[in-house]
Amino acid sequence: MNLQEYQSKAILRKAGIPVPASMLATNAVQIKRIATEIGYPIVLKAQTPEPGRGKAGGVRIIHSDHEIEYISNEIFKIVLNGRSIQSILVEKAFSFVKEYYLALLSDFDKGTPILRISEAGGATCLEPDSFSNAKTYECPIDINFGLKEYEVRNLVTKLDGEASLWKQFQRISLKLFDIYRQLDASMVEINSLVVTHQNQLYALDTKMNIDDQSLFRHEEFAETCQPSNQNFAKKQARKFNINYFDFPGNLGFVVNGMGLAYLTLDKLTQENLIPGPIIDIQEGPSSGSIATMAELLFSDPKIYAVVVDVFGGMTRCDELAEGLLLAEGKNLQHKPVFIRLKGTNAEKGKKMLQSRDYFSFYETTENLMNAAIKYLGELG
Repeated sequence: MNLQEYQSKAILRKAGIPVPASMLATNAVQIKRIATEIGYPIVLKAQTPEPGRGKAGGVRIIHSDHEIEYISNEIFKIVLNGRSIQSILVEKAFSFVKEYYLALLSDFDKGTPILRISEAGGATCLEPDSFSNAKTYECPIDINFGLKEYEVRNLVTKLDGEASLWKQFQRISLKLFDIYRQLDASMVEINSLVVTHQNQLYALDTKMNIDDQSLFRHEEFAETCQPSNQNFAKKQARKFNINYFDFPGNLGFVVNGMGLAYLTLDKLTQENLIPGPIIDIQEGPSSGSIATMAELLFSDPKIYAVVVDVFGGMTRCDELAEGLLLAEGKNLQHKPVFIRLKGTNAEKGKKMLQSRDYFSFYETTENLMNAAIKYLGELG
């Protein structure tokens, strides 16, 4: 789950990491009031978890009152990946002499967090091969012992910059690691970390990503980041205690237990295909909960067909069937559903679904997947 900038800035500020003065606004009147308080020039920053706000015109410098209404209205008109801008961060603008990149990142290949420091700060680090073309240094961190002062010192002394900055880098890096651990984060990034004319480090922009599986420990963000940060499907899945995995393919899945999911995914992999969203109902949700989640698959335009592979246990097959019927009843564009039901009340579930000619039934996972893959192939 990506936090929005204003939330991440508040976390940095609370930790004692220098950030520019800023306040959140939802209309031009509020922006004018904030600008009067913090003084011009100001920067208006569209608040969204989606990438690309800068290129879309969502970050603008303002020098006077008479610019605010027009420019803020332009920002509020921006839509990124279907999401409109609901708020703008009004921030004090100031000049700087150099930019750096600083981040705590989860290296999933190595199974450890890493500290990365680079001179490819700001927009520069968004360019291809930016880190390989600039001085960039990393060190793995032993999660049991945490980030040590000497580890930061070993990195920052390699950068171009005055020695007076080293202590600041060290202090900010250690605080950033504390944030990383406390948030159960996969990424805590400052880009850019700038050097002011007074030789002070300030965090001009920041991004933070919290591991979805740890949101039960961070309820304050689970609510405030919805629905702008996480899609509706993930919000509903957490509500119903259902596992939801969002993949970009065109074939949606309803399974109970990732063992079954892996069997179906193996077949897709053999055909060089990518799965679509996977709904895992292994915890025994109600038919109403299943209906809400299945409806998301049926109504998603990128999903061409749905595979249901369930062994009834905590969730009986007739409960699943009831949920599927509730979901498809709300969807006007009926999609093929390839179904394999085994276990508790499997025959009852099949009888409930057999009246739908776009539901087809299979005895084995292999036959189920062969039919679904064949259908996708016929679509081209």
